[in-house]
Amino acid sequence: MSPRHAPLAAHGVGSSQDLPLPFDLVLQAGAVTVVLSFLVVSFLWRAPREGAVRPLPARWDAVLRSPWWRGPARAVVLALALYAVGNALLGPADETNPAAHLVFVWLWVGLIPVSVLLGPVWRGVNPLRTLHAGLCRLLRVPVGGLRPLAGPDDRGWGHWPAAVALLAFVWLELVAPDRTDPRLIGTWLTAYAVVQLGAGLVRGESWFARGDGFEMYSELAGRLSVLGRDDAARYALRSPLAGLTTAGFTTAGLTPAGLSTAASARGTIAFVAVWWGSTIFDSASGSPLWAGFAQSTGAPELVATAGLVGVCVLVAGSLRWTTRRADIALPLVPIAAGYTLAHYASLLVVEGPRGLWLLVGQWAPGADGGSSGFVTPDLSVPDPAVIAVVQVVCIVVGHLVGVLAAHDRALRAAPGRQHTLVLADELPGVLLMVVYTWAGLFLLFAA
Repeated sequence: MSPRHAPLAAHGVGSSQDLPLPFDLVLQAGAVTVVLSFLVVSFLWRAPREGAVRPLPARWDAVLRSPWWRGPARAVVLALALYAVGNALLGPADETNPAAHLVFVWLWVGLIPVSVLLGPVWRGVNPLRTLHAGLCRLLRVPVGGLRPLAGPDDRGWGHWPAAVALLAFVWLELVAPDRTDPRLIGTWLTAYAVVQLGAGLVRGESWFARGDGFEMYSELAGRLSVLGRDDAARYALRSPLAGLTTAGFTTAGLTPAGLSTAASARGTIAFVAVWWGSTIFDSASGSPLWAGFAQSTGAPELVATAGLVGVCVLVAGSLRWTTRRADIALPLVPIAAGYTLAHYASLLVVEGPRGLWLLVGQWAPGADGGSSGFVTPDLSVPDPAVIAVVQVVCIVVGHLVGVLAAHDRALRAAPGRQHTLVLADELPGVLLMVVYTWAGLFLLFAA
């Protein structure tokens, strides 16, 4: 790989030497924390908990629904998306182009904390939805599509298209040769948009909820947000667990049609497996052992592709093997989100601001497409010990929330069932969480 297409800065700066405690003790403590949390909730959490849902005052609900800010927000995001793609294809072809930062840092990493704070925001500002609406008007095609989906409960392929879309993106991020080359990024984004918009014209605007990997990504992460909707569809403040535990349930248990939202449509576990597995692969592939093996084969990209798909398949298989209910997908979301934030902590803190400076620098006085006098500031990496602690906290907290959500959903799925039998069904999943807690910490600090 040429220097001008070198990868972004290291995803994590923490190492076992940066931890405030011995590495082996941290591994043991992480696993024990998950086990103890399961034992505690087993005795103290014997019935599903609805959690407090407090509707926002009418004036705030009206503000959140107002088209006065939604329209400009969609326009700004669309303009930024078009600029990013156009600049990637036609702008400077060196490290001064912000394309890699906009896609791999702002979108891939930054969308998680934004969605956790504000809910599934990408659904409201998705530039693909904006372009789709414009194309429908221009071509006089129904917004519902030429061959619309049967309805909100239509399972069909479920979220498998979104899982495939996400796999294509993580392949670009982790495997593709010269993956930070602006031309490659622009070409990939263009092809992605063409496929998504074509499917949207045929299947209707509801396609993006199940076919756009980024919208699904934001939808799942947004279920951790305290900002949600009540039964009357009003904006409300809720328990952080509410979006994970109550989705798809009625007072009698699972809805007759299953979970028609992102809760358990077909392909949701595959999507989470790609999300989670790609981050695990990214950690593992950073080891000298893997790098040496891949280079020795003479086809590193082919080996890396096989490794990426293989890890995702193994993760999906382990999830299926340890669970017997499709609704296990949601309790995995906080684990995937926590591990992603842990893995990319320093990337977001360091490269996020640098991407903004690169974007601004293209319009600075004297800018001439790559050789301007605008100098990107040398942003220092935060204290490695601080990053290491943040990484540990993200992983452990993600697993704790996953344990709570899995237990509550197990109780909801079997109302009136003997408590010990419910716990027996949960045990394989808890053991899997212990394994992934240990593996996640090990890969972050020892790989």
